[in-house]
Amino acid sequence: MDTTAGRTRRIAILLGAGAGMYFSIGIVLIYGFSVFIVPITEDTGWDRTVVAAVVAPIAVVNGLMSPVVGALTDRFGPRRVLAVSSMSMAIGLIGVGIASQNLTTFIVAVAVASLMGAAQTGVPYTYVVVGWFSARRGLALGVMLSFVGLGIATLPPFFALLISEWGWRFAFMAAGLISMAVTLPVALFAIRDPPVLQRPDRTGGEGHTVRRAVETASFWLMLGAFFLNYFAAAAGSISLPVVLADRGADPAMAALVMSLVGLSFIVMRLGFGALLDRFPPVPLTSLAFLSPVVGHFILLNSEGLIPVYVSAVFFGLATGAEGDAIGYLLSKRFGMRSFGKLFGINYMALTMGAGLGPASLHIMAAEGTRYVEAFSIFAGIAVIAPILLMLDRRTRALTR
Repeated sequence: MDTTAGRTRRIAILLGAGAGMYFSIGIVLIYGFSVFIVPITEDTGWDRTVVAAVVAPIAVVNGLMSPVVGALTDRFGPRRVLAVSSMSMAIGLIGVGIASQNLTTFIVAVAVASLMGAAQTGVPYTYVVVGWFSARRGLALGVMLSFVGLGIATLPPFFALLISEWGWRFAFMAAGLISMAVTLPVALFAIRDPPVLQRPDRTGGEGHTVRRAVETASFWLMLGAFFLNYFAAAAGSISLPVVLADRGADPAMAALVMSLVGLSFIVMRLGFGALLDRFPPVPLTSLAFLSPVVGHFILLNSEGLIPVYVSAVFFGLATGAEGDAIGYLLSKRFGMRSFGKLFGINYMALTMGAGLGPASLHIMAAEGTRYVEAFSIFAGIAVIAPILLMLDRRTRALTR
């Protein structure tokens, strides 16, 4: 029977996980990086396309590490993993500010920082929430992941302020210190390993092994859908400050667009998580995955500033829905036995989409001269994600 103390503990764990996600590596080094691109190129003279494409190695490193982080989380529990990664992520971000004397060292430093912060992601935090919440899992995931939207909404403008006052190198170092000041206490005092990890046999509960899961069509169709949705949505949202700068907006106004992405992200996380507990999850997720199509079509058919802000809402809705859906659908379809590893593999797809999408869009756009072609291609890519989710009968049959 649930007690007041038990409910209080779960609420503290949930809020702690949310605070950790606020300073996750993806917020700092992928979404936050959007406001660094123009200041870095203006300060150094480095090629803008190359600087913008740095999000690709960030995503590749985080993506490749996600299954490893998932395995470590299954083996040692999320609390230990998060405590160590909090300190290593801070060291990596400080290193970017210190070591970036030329373009080569900058790229290497960012990749190293991404590696050192690879466990400060949704993999261990989602494991915590899924492990502690069963009755209202969708809502709990929505609450935790809404902090990601809060980070998207507030950290890029904060970084832009630091950059304007003290420069982009100082902003990287400050990001490292501030993130550790929050995530380390969270790991030590708020996070608790789920009860499933406290069993003597540490079997991890019922469900599929990794081998059994990857033999199903459901696994691969979900993986493809998660990748393509984030590939298209992140390409749009992370590129918006640069698009606004190309359309004549000043740096402060360009950074503000990420606040709209973050706010719509929060709304979707909270609302979508609750809806997953009430409605068939796959049709609901497929509908949400159409949002990037709308976002890219708005950018494709406009030239002013206001449509860019409108498109930000749709990109935020898409990324907000995916964070809830990925943990919810995987736990429903494959159980908790190998959840950490399976979530890590799928999170790899998500993070690679988050990095490769913006880098690809910047390359296709050719410094703003071919935006129409780029947005058209990404709208077409975005359509594929919901189709993949609906193709599999076993996935469609999932109930709340």
